[in-house]
Amino acid sequence: MFKKKLLLYIGGLIFLTSCGGWSDKNKTEYLKICEKKDFSNEFCKCALEKATSNYNSFVDAMNDEVGSGEIFINCIDKEETTD
Repeated sequence: MFKKKLLLYIGGLIFLTSCGGWSDKNKTEYLKICEKKDFSNEFCKCALEKATSNYNSFVDAMNDEVGSGEIFINCIDKEETTD
């Protein structure tokens, strides 16, 4: 089930790509889509924070599926240790 949500999440974000940088709109849409996929607000903020610090733009983050997966795993681990 998690893999299905993750794929839907990544797929949805790919459609929101824009040219260069992380605009406020990119960040808002990233969080909105993440939360619609039933991920917690805390998880989504963690993923956004890591994505914006690891990638120069929204497009770069969405084009790196392996890196995005690592970000999600890191945030899942972080969320599990705080529960």
